[in-house]
Amino acid sequence: MSRLAVLDRVRHGSLRLHPLPDVSRLSYSLLGWSEIATACADFPICLAKDAETGRFNLIALLSLAEPRNLFWLHGRWQATYMPEAAKTAPFRLDARSEFGLAVDEDSPRLGREGDPLFTPQGHPTEVLTAARARLERVRKDVADAQAMVDLFAEQRLIRPLSVVLSRSSGAEHQLDGLYSLGSQPLAALGDDAVVALYRKGYVAAASILRASLSQMERLWQLHQAASLEPWKSLDVRVLES
Repeated sequence: MSRLAVLDRVRHGSLRLHPLPDVSRLSYSLLGWSEIATACADFPICLAKDAETGRFNLIALLSLAEPRNLFWLHGRWQATYMPEAAKTAPFRLDARSEFGLAVDEDSPRLGREGDPLFTPQGHPTEVLTAARARLERVRKDVADAQAMVDLFAEQRLIRPLSVVLSRSSGAEHQLDGLYSLGSQPLAALGDDAVVALYRKGYVAAASILRASLSQMERLWQLHQAASLEPWKSLDVRVLES
């Protein structure tokens, strides 16, 4: 749960921010357009439908069956890259605030230890300046990714992604709500559509998204290493029709 409040120099004047992001329970993170080429070295990049808007979001998948981040082990981040959106908590952009920010007062990153949010005189520190700059940068980058995904949806290129974990007993667990790009609809695009996608950089991005699904194997390995009850097999398929 979170308890959002407009950032206030009196109410939050004594709070400090722990320097390490609290990502231990993240099962996925939103990705921005500029992060695609870097994030694919660590994560499966998938699409997930927003329950409120019905639009597809670009995400880095961080877990399989468990409600925790498989890349967070022994109190450390075990990947070469951390998505920018994963670093923004406990802050949100909020135009009502004097500082343009709201804060999650229940965040474990906030407390009496770490870097202060305000100086003793009540002025915002670099912590808040950097937080607002990151949030504005992430908002734009995610919006750029959203424009690409919206075009993929308009071209009917998005297909369900089947991810099924099986145990030796025969029990199965299927990850619901994931999508990718279908190779068949991509191949069926007309020349004009391909050229339009290419000029925007979306053909390269589509190839990266499909290739990144091989990182499901890395998630599988991390799960097997950390789980007391490992799975027997992992099956990943894009449902083309």
